[in-house]
Amino acid sequence: MICKRFLPSPELRNVIREYLTIHLIFENKAIPPPSKAYPVHPEEGIRFVVRGTLYSENPETGVIEKRPDISIFGQPAYRQNLLISHEYLLIHVRFRPGMLYKLLKIPMTEIVNQNIDASLILSNEITEIYEQLVECPDYYAMHTILNNYFLQKLKQFHNDIQPVDKIGALIFNNPQDFKLEKTATQACLSFRQFEKRFAELVGVTPKYFARVCRFYKAYELKELHQNLDWLSVAIRTGYNDYQHLVKDFKEFAGVTPKILIKEGLNNPERGVQMASDFIL
Repeated sequence: MICKRFLPSPELRNVIREYLTIHLIFENKAIPPPSKAYPVHPEEGIRFVVRGTLYSENPETGVIEKRPDISIFGQPAYRQNLLISHEYLLIHVRFRPGMLYKLLKIPMTEIVNQNIDASLILSNEITEIYEQLVECPDYYAMHTILNNYFLQKLKQFHNDIQPVDKIGALIFNNPQDFKLEKTATQACLSFRQFEKRFAELVGVTPKYFARVCRFYKAYELKELHQNLDWLSVAIRTGYNDYQHLVKDFKEFAGVTPKILIKEGLNNPERGVQMASDFIL
């Protein structure tokens, strides 16, 4: 069983952040695998469920939906719980903010919180890639297939990167430094033009995206450093105080910070050591 982050080939790293690969096997078929708490997070990409099944549950409505084996997903807008089968192999192709738009040429506002069957947009070619992944003997062979596919697909916009296309990554890396005036200037656009173009690229406004990124960095920091107190987490991730952090946790996770961390202890991959560094 593994839960590791693999870097794409060097030529793709300005477009694809990582291939998150998760392979879990639960031997006791009499007990359902634990669910995964999945709060709002800064993410867009393509998901391949190579083995098993994946369902998502909206904890507010109780509605459960099966995810396609190959899905294109946009910026999440609300908390979900993920439910998996006893054997589950997933490759999460995580794009850098705004880069999935370059591949699809679809305004990302249209797929916010959506999980769309990828074959409807990328046709039979993505189905063929999926079939190759299913037959692969190991994880590295899978990543080679994905590298080759995306290298071919992304040639079409290799020289079509504008200043605004880089802003999502800047906010993702340093959300605590976000200032609308500064980022609009970096994008070489007026405020109105910048907000409209950013929403087309990422799916949400730059201010909302910065809030999501800051929240998720706080969540990840506490996950990695359980002994760190919440006030320190808040300050280190750019919050004015703990109460502002609590407000974001309630909006993006539906629960308080302490409850979300407690729920995370039951995540199905918890028993697998996540690699602290990327695997090349």
